[in-house]
Amino acid sequence: MKRLLSLFLLLFPLLINAQQDTTSYIVVSDIVLDGNGITKSSIILKELTFSQGDTINISDWEEEMRLSRENIQNTTLFNFVDFECVYNDTFPEEVIINIKVTERWYLWVYPYISYADRNINAWYEADNLRRFSYGFDMEHHNFLGLKHSLKLTCISGYNQNYGLSYDIPYLIEKYNFGLKSGVAYKRDKEVAYITENNKISYFNGGDEFAKQTTNFFVEPYYRFGHRNKLFLNISYNDTYFHDTLSCLNHDFDEHYQYFSLMMTFKNDYRDEQNYPLNGHYLELLLEKTGLGIFKTSPDVFYGKITADWYQPINGRWYWASNLTVKLSDDYDAPYFFNKGLGYGNDYVRTYELYVIDAMNFALMKNNLKFAILNPVTRYLPLIKNERFGKIHFALYANVFFDCAYSWRIPEKSAFYLDNKFIFGTGVGVDFVTYYDKVIRFEYGINDMGETGLFIHFVAPI
Repeated sequence: MKRLLSLFLLLFPLLINAQQDTTSYIVVSDIVLDGNGITKSSIILKELTFSQGDTINISDWEEEMRLSRENIQNTTLFNFVDFECVYNDTFPEEVIINIKVTERWYLWVYPYISYADRNINAWYEADNLRRFSYGFDMEHHNFLGLKHSLKLTCISGYNQNYGLSYDIPYLIEKYNFGLKSGVAYKRDKEVAYITENNKISYFNGGDEFAKQTTNFFVEPYYRFGHRNKLFLNISYNDTYFHDTLSCLNHDFDEHYQYFSLMMTFKNDYRDEQNYPLNGHYLELLLEKTGLGIFKTSPDVFYGKITADWYQPINGRWYWASNLTVKLSDDYDAPYFFNKGLGYGNDYVRTYELYVIDAMNFALMKNNLKFAILNPVTRYLPLIKNERFGKIHFALYANVFFDCAYSWRIPEKSAFYLDNKFIFGTGVGVDFVTYYDKVIRFEYGINDMGETGLFIHFVAPI
């Protein structure tokens, strides 16, 4: 009997370990939040792919944790998000999830300075330092601790902009229904009136403003799952142009009054929105400008698809690609609405100084990245507040190759970059830090043999 008892005592720990090893599921016994002094707990818990009391297959557990952390990080409410699992010694399948967040500073009131051109490179080439606008922006990115976004703009100077917008992500919380609305009044001293040799020429109104616009919009949207959103934007626009513009370009009328309707679908599986290294992003957009309600309404319709793909290769190496296609059946849109390559993020790198006013184009961007400095976290010794004193940063070198093709009807093809294949290639350095800040320096050459150094403040793809 003693031998049997001794054998049992010897084998008991092994039996326990075997039981632990064969555990095929995880039970979330509790979820503990720490660090959300302003943000309501419900906002964080909503981003989790699991809830307290859920039973999850152990094979899915790591993926559930990864997706949940990314969801919380991509709310843009926190600088840091850390997960810790505490297992129960008595019941090894039970786990307590400790989630520690470092909140950002949410209320910003700061001086505003901007340039009048499409990007900083075009502004520098214009060689006119007076083309500055100044004022202040007030933004609250987590009003009431419910992720409400409030923005007040008051800009004067060369161009003027006064606006107010409010975004409620969970207007009907149970159904993930949100609503954004806003109003704006803008006055511009200069307005683009013609494109010559694929470069924009501007009309200056002198003592008068060249363009005045009043805009109202309402945008309901619905979030299904954690990574999918559907937006419906309805806007009213009332725009006056300086009467000289209709003489310089017959595409201009003095007055446009119209409604616009835009529908957007977004599928976002990027690990980090500000500088992704893994995942994918898909955006489908349809916009109809002018609904035939007013006599001065234009009639423009286009569709646009954007697809991004991010893939870690090995170690410090990463790959990123983008494909953007814009199509329209209106080849004779007024100049004011005719935006193709060279606007926003739709451009071929090394072609920042050019525009191609074609309503139809296909664009591809490619990046091979190397992490010179992987993301690291440091504490600033003189700043005790973690919202500013705890920072993260990273440095990436990249080689890029972009290409595009745009097309319009032959009668409208007056410029050498229209209806042809263009490309640019080069190297760059990206500095990434907290509060979604990215600084890019790129040097490249295009297919015309032109070289240049270019600066941007968003991720390349």
